[in-house]
Amino acid sequence: MDQELLEAELERAAEEMEEHEWLSRRRDAELRKGALIDQWTREADAGRPEMLERYEYSRRASFKPGAMKRLMCELTGTTVDDDSVIVVRGIAKLFVAELVELAADVRAEAEPDGPIRPAHVRDALNRMTAGGVCGPRKRSKFWR
Repeated sequence: MDQELLEAELERAAEEMEEHEWLSRRRDAELRKGALIDQWTREADAGRPEMLERYEYSRRASFKPGAMKRLMCELTGTTVDDDSVIVVRGIAKLFVAELVELAADVRAEAEPDGPIRPAHVRDALNRMTAGGVCGPRKRSKFWR
């Protein structure tokens, strides 16, 4: 009887520790997120509102799951599960965010004011390709 009570107490204590660790990790993540938002807010207040605006757009933007799944199926020639689609959508979103950020830097080098133009995006993609961030681009023979 005492052994069963002891085991039940140990199990309850272990569950409480797991919950406490989870809450601690969650709180740390929220603090990091809050610090990042504070940094963006400070930069926006310091004359960089376009960065905060880009962040807000990137938070709302997403790739459609159906279109991404169809593209992945065409490229791989097999069926793709939903978890893989979620991962690739996230990676694609990060890639686009990095590309836009680099395009903004290219635009700032060329002209301090004005919007990001397609030439800036092309130059940013060329820099990413040259830097090894992405592989070489293959041109379709259809358009040659």
